[in-house]
Amino acid sequence: MVEIKIFLDEGDRHEDGPMYEYIMRYLMHNGIQGASILPVFAGFGGKHHLNLPNSIGSVDEVPLVILFIDEVEKVNIVLPHLKEILRKNLIIKTSIEKI
Repeated sequence: MVEIKIFLDEGDRHEDGPMYEYIMRYLMHNGIQGASILPVFAGFGGKHHLNLPNSIGSVDEVPLVILFIDEVEKVNIVLPHLKEILRKNLIIKTSIEKI
């Protein structure tokens, strides 16, 4: 089995809607076993800007992590398209053992 983590911001867009919503629908359409969107309290990326979306007066976007787990074969089917639409985002692939 493989675990995928995708790091993005709540404001990231794809076509006419939120990127996170597009990704979740794409994963469902392609039969991925399950996925979750995890909000992050704070974070920073390659530009080293600390995002603190919950602090008073903050205009920072909420960082999100999309997590999904499935068999290697199924993940390898959806991963190329995700890489294509998420060129600037970090995607992590980890082999896991289901217990």
